[in-house]
Amino acid sequence: MLSFLKILRGQRLIESPIRVLVRKWHREPIEVAWGKPQIGWTKLNFDGSCKCKTGKASIGGLFRNHEAEFLLGYAESIGRTNSTIAEFAALQRGLELVLENGWNNVWLEGDSKTLVEVILQKRTVRCAEVERHSRKGTSAN
Repeated sequence: MLSFLKILRGQRLIESPIRVLVRKWHREPIEVAWGKPQIGWTKLNFDGSCKCKTGKASIGGLFRNHEAEFLLGYAESIGRTNSTIAEFAALQRGLELVLENGWNNVWLEGDSKTLVEVILQKRTVRCAEVERHSRKGTSAN
């Protein structure tokens, strides 16, 4: 499995700054609208989740073009982990598919504030597994 940091560093896959939507959690329902990417861009919406009591986790993502047409989707169980690792795994799998399909100009959109803070703001984390995913990554097989 490729490290998403290695993917971002080693490939010219994203020519503009990464755009990541961070949804703030509210007690009241909030209206959410999906926005089309600009012409020539591909948009990846990704998410990871886990059940708190069992730790069973899953990831998924969806690629659409600038006309909002479906390009590719993925979903899979990843075993037992926490929600932050699930978010990392969802992003990592999405970036692997970006490389496999040769897409450029990719807009990444997820809902994990923690993920954004760890990656973009280099936030310190205590969980060794999160640290491994965010700093070192795993090497390609």
